[in-house]
Amino acid sequence: MRRLKNVLGLLGTIIKWFGVLYIIPLLFALFYGAGATAFIVPMFICLALGWALEKVFPGSDLEVADGFLLVILTWFGVSWLGALPYIIHGVGNLSEPINAFFESASGFTCTGSTIMDEISVEKYSHAIMIWRQMTQWIGGMGILVLAVAVLPRLSVGGVQFLDNEVPGPKMDRLTPHMAETARRLWVLYIGLSVVLFLILLVIGLAGLDPVMTPYQAFAHALTTIPSGGFSPLGRSAEALAPIVQWILVPFMLIAAVNFTLLWFALFKGPRVFWRDTEFKVFMAISMGAGTLLGALLLGADQYPTAEENFRHGFFQMATFISTTGFASTDFAEWKGDSHAILLLLMPIAGCVGSTSGGPKVLRWIIAFKVIVRELVQQIHPSAVRPLRVGERVLHEDVVKGAMIFLVTYLILFVVSVGVLAVDLRIAGIDLPIEDIASAVTATLGNIGPGYGAVGPMAGFGFFPVFSKIWMCVLMIAGRLEVMTLLVLLSPWYWRD
Repeated sequence: MRRLKNVLGLLGTIIKWFGVLYIIPLLFALFYGAGATAFIVPMFICLALGWALEKVFPGSDLEVADGFLLVILTWFGVSWLGALPYIIHGVGNLSEPINAFFESASGFTCTGSTIMDEISVEKYSHAIMIWRQMTQWIGGMGILVLAVAVLPRLSVGGVQFLDNEVPGPKMDRLTPHMAETARRLWVLYIGLSVVLFLILLVIGLAGLDPVMTPYQAFAHALTTIPSGGFSPLGRSAEALAPIVQWILVPFMLIAAVNFTLLWFALFKGPRVFWRDTEFKVFMAISMGAGTLLGALLLGADQYPTAEENFRHGFFQMATFISTTGFASTDFAEWKGDSHAILLLLMPIAGCVGSTSGGPKVLRWIIAFKVIVRELVQQIHPSAVRPLRVGERVLHEDVVKGAMIFLVTYLILFVVSVGVLAVDLRIAGIDLPIEDIASAVTATLGNIGPGYGAVGPMAGFGFFPVFSKIWMCVLMIAGRLEVMTLLVLLSPWYWRD
C-alpha cells in the first residue's frame, strides 16, 4: 500500500493534464455540431479525479521501484478514461464498456487492432474519430514522456520512469537532464507530425488525392508518426492515392528509427546513421523485404502493373516492420510466398527508442551474437569474447536483459494462444489456431491487423469478453516491454 500511496498523487496530476487534452476533440465536436457531451463529461471527470488524488495524496519522494507502478496505473487508467467518449457517445458496438476499453487501449498502445463494427466518420462523428486518432498520437512517445517534459516533479529521477516507458533495452540520453531530453523528443515528434500533415494537406489541396481532405491529412498524420495505424477510412489506406501511399512508406520507417538517433542526425548530419548497427540492419531488412515482396507479387501477377506490385509490397513491409498497422490492400488475398515475408517481419519490429512496438531489431542482433559467441566458445572454451554491437561493448546485464525479454515474450505468446483457444472453445467459436496465433502476435507486438479472421479488413469484435480483456493486457504489456507489467505481478515487488 505504501507504493500505491506514493504514486497516486502524481497519477492525479497526469490524469488532470490528460483531461485538458479533451479540448481538441471538443473543438471538432463544436465545429461539426455533434458529440460535444462525449468530451465535456470525461474532461470534468478527469479534472475532478486528478484534483482529488493530488489533494488526498500530496507529493512524496518516489523510489525507482515506484516507477513501475506509476507506469502501469497510468496506462490502464488512461485507457479506461479514454474509453469514456465512446461509451457516452453511445453509437455502435463501442457503446459497450469492454469494447470501448479495447479500442482505447489499442489506441494508446499504438496497436491499431480495432473492434469497431463500421469505421465511418458519418456513423461515429468527426470528433469521435479524431479522438480515436489522438489516442495513438498521445500514446506514441508515451504519456509519461509528456509528463516528464511538462511536470517538474518527474524531472528528478525521471530517467527511471522514461526507461520503463520508451520501448527498447535502454534509451540514450540527449542531455544529462531527463526533462530536457523529453522536451527535445517531443519537439522532434511534433515536428515530424507537422511535416507529414503539411505534405498530405498540400497533396489534397492540389487535387492529387480527392480523399485527402484537411481532416484526413490531420488524422493520418496523427496515426503514422506514432506507428499507430488507426485510419478514419473504412478500408484503411486502400482508398488513398498511390502518391500518398508512397509518401507514408518513408514516414512509417522514420517513426521506427531510434528518435535520439534522428535528433543527433539533425545536428551532426546523416553520417550518424551509418555508425549505428541497429539502423543499418533495420534498413537492410526493410529494403530487402520490400524488394522481395514486390518481386513476389509481380511474379504472381497479383496486380496489373509493376508499380502497383512494388508499391503494395513496400507499403506492407513498412507497416509490418514499423508495427503501424495500415493496409494499402487486403494482403490476406495475396498469392504465393509473400505471406511468409510478412509473418517474418511481424516479430522483428523497429529500433529501440522508436514509436514502434515488438521486440526490436537490437534484441535480435544481441540474440544472434550470443548464439555465435556460444558456438565459438564450444570450440575454444578458454576464449574470452566480449559481445559487441558496432563499436560498443555491451555489458552483460544488457545482454542478459535482452535474452530474458525474448524468452519471456515467447512464453507469454504461447500461454496467450492457449488462453484464447480455451476461451473461444468455451464460447463455442471455432477459430483456426493460426488465426488465434495471429491475433496474439498482432496485439502483443502492437502490430494491429493479423491474418484470417483478424485480417486487415476485419476486426476483433467477435472475440468473447475474457479474450478481449486478455488482449487488452497483452497490448499494454507489449507496449511497456512485458517485464514492466510482470514486475508488478511479482510478490517481491510488494515487499518493503
